[in-house]
Amino acid sequence: QQQQQQQQQQQPDEDAFVFRESRDGALDASKTLHVMTFNVLADALAANDSFASAVYYDDDEGEDGTGDGNVTTTTSTSYDLNFLRRGREIIRVIATSESSTSPDVVCLQEVDRFDFFEDELRKHGYRGIFKEDPWSPCRKFGAPNDGVAIFYKTSKLELVGLHAPGVPRSRKDDPTTNAGKTLMARFRMKRPSPATGGGLLSKASAALLTRQQPVFTGVDLQEVVVVTTHLEGAKTVDGIITRLEQTKEICRALNDFATNLCADVNNVQIIIAGDLNATPNEACVVHLRGRGMRSAYADVGAAVGAEKSNTFTTWKTRTGLFKTGEVKHTIDYILYSAHRGSKVVSVAKLPSEDDIPSAVGLPTFGFPSDHLPLQARVLLL
Repeated sequence: QQQQQQQQQQQPDEDAFVFRESRDGALDASKTLHVMTFNVLADALAANDSFASAVYYDDDEGEDGTGDGNVTTTTSTSYDLNFLRRGREIIRVIATSESSTSPDVVCLQEVDRFDFFEDELRKHGYRGIFKEDPWSPCRKFGAPNDGVAIFYKTSKLELVGLHAPGVPRSRKDDPTTNAGKTLMARFRMKRPSPATGGGLLSKASAALLTRQQPVFTGVDLQEVVVVTTHLEGAKTVDGIITRLEQTKEICRALNDFATNLCADVNNVQIIIAGDLNATPNEACVVHLRGRGMRSAYADVGAAVGAEKSNTFTTWKTRTGLFKTGEVKHTIDYILYSAHRGSKVVSVAKLPSEDDIPSAVGLPTFGFPSDHLPLQARVLLL
């Protein structure tokens, strides 16, 4: 049963998506972007926090007592958080065996093993960029700082610009430059390979076609700016205020970035994806909606019925010294620029409580983080 749960989570197909409207034919691949966001749970935090659903076994221990820390089966009722195993499971969640169903762009938060993700995702056709958090909570454990990352398929997207707002700044809480953990990337979407017309090609022509690269004129291809962010985590009044100020700074920096770099600033599309640490009606989320950004999951949920929309993106029960108790709510989002004409086509189905094999939440078998991965396909008009 645990293996079935794991495969259901890690091998999404068309049946794993909820469509906003009935499907009336294939989408234009050159204008459709498949986006994923995933807070992967930093290894240092997994090792030093305490979850009721999981245990961090040492490398030389192994969850079944074999001593290798790298087993594929378990006799334990607790999920093994050790990154030797968990890291591979995260990769399987991100990159499916069928490249056509895996995301075009992946936004990750709490990344403290960027080298691992870069090496593994490169095997699946991705390249990545990373922004380290100089005030990462991982520092107090003597571990590498975590941060945010954006990975993209080189067959679909060309990276033509990036920006890390709020870097450098003199102190963590500087209100004039605090944009949280945020990374922005400007992409051009590549054209599909030109049709051959069904005729036979000579070896020379076929080789030329294989080497042919898209011609970028700067205005005739769709541009998109992808932003990933991880906002202040405190669930207090001060935390709410800080998240709102961070969001305002993100919007200011995004406006400057797009205005100064994008070929056609009026038509560039925007994706904001990440862990906002805020429920849907909190001020920072409302602020983004006021700027024309819409939630992919909320829009699909409204179109198909609330019973098919997500009710939580994180669910965990902590038992440690830092934070205790159970939390279950929606704080992760994929937001798209509906005010510029973009339209959400579909979102990946999220599990219900009954689909999760632990009564105390995440991480657990088949779900290698304390957050769920979100996926959406967005038509960039």
